[in-house]
Amino acid sequence: MKGFIEFCKKEFLVVISGIAALVSCFFVPVTNYVKYINTDTIGLLFCLMIAVAGFRECNLLSFISRKLLGGGTPYSRRTGIVLVFITFFSSMLFTNDVALIAFVPITAALFANLPKTMIYVITVQTAAANLGSMLTPFGNPQNLYLYDYYNFTPQDFFGVTFPVFGVSAALIFLLCMLIKNEPLDTEKHHEVAIENKRYLALYTVLFILCLMAVFGKMDVIVVFASVCVVAVIIDLRLFAGVDYGLLMTFAFFFIFVGNIQNIDTVRELVTKLVDGHEMLASAAASQVISNVPAAFMLSGFTDNAKALVLGTNIGGLGTLVASLASLISFRIYMETDNAKPMRYLGVFTLVNVLLLAVIYPFANYLVL
Repeated sequence: MKGFIEFCKKEFLVVISGIAALVSCFFVPVTNYVKYINTDTIGLLFCLMIAVAGFRECNLLSFISRKLLGGGTPYSRRTGIVLVFITFFSSMLFTNDVALIAFVPITAALFANLPKTMIYVITVQTAAANLGSMLTPFGNPQNLYLYDYYNFTPQDFFGVTFPVFGVSAALIFLLCMLIKNEPLDTEKHHEVAIENKRYLALYTVLFILCLMAVFGKMDVIVVFASVCVVAVIIDLRLFAGVDYGLLMTFAFFFIFVGNIQNIDTVRELVTKLVDGHEMLASAAASQVISNVPAAFMLSGFTDNAKALVLGTNIGGLGTLVASLASLISFRIYMETDNAKPMRYLGVFTLVNVLLLAVIYPFANYLVL
């Protein structure tokens, strides 16, 4: 029983989505529910996770961050800017979750002697990951899903996200300039070397194959098979780097949305509520259920792809649960000495709400 409770706490989104899918099945005729699941999206997400797990095994992201930080006595503002922007730019390639897992622990270690500054830098770093990941179709799970669902072309997708991405970069830089400039603990600044360079080249090839599949240049089945074969031969531990909970959540939400679309009354009601207010609806829903489920739920009721992409990405700002990636930063912070959760939540909410208040009107203007 205790193990089940722990599972529910850790994978609460899997549990909620599973219950939602199960309940929705009672309201539609018995059918082949598996047909609702978009296996291409789940397969691509799995492949990207394997490739990125390979990068982590090789210490690639940690190595890059150390090189960018440079030598000598590190100061808080310069170090904060480097860590925030390496998170910002890496999130567009490796997803917001992975960027935070890679770089927030480094921030926590380097800023250990400045606990108040640590909270602020991690908060800005988290916002940077959520905003940076909006640029590419593979930067976060909801983008990967929406890119495939609405059959975006690369030009159309980047045309939607790039203007908001650019404004976000400027705002993140302004927030970084508010970091108090103080010397950091140099003992926390140690060198990291890349391991298994031959494997790194192979993981890079796998990652490129994944990107080609995202853009429709390769068959997903071929890429999936290639990734699995390489992982089995080289390092079975790569399979442990896959977030199976997220993949299950995707599958459950596919079933839930598919069922809801077949309930006439609910479909008509949701369509009426969402129509003309797609960005507001998606940003608001993200505050409560997070942006990945919001993308799934609302995609079945609107053709306004542009508004939904921007709404769910910007909706990752705001509350701590608006983007599940934000919970990663919070968990890492809570493992530091003398962590102060209420102070963290206060700073986090203030920074995120301010960013949301500034970016939302600009993004909303773009979709009018």
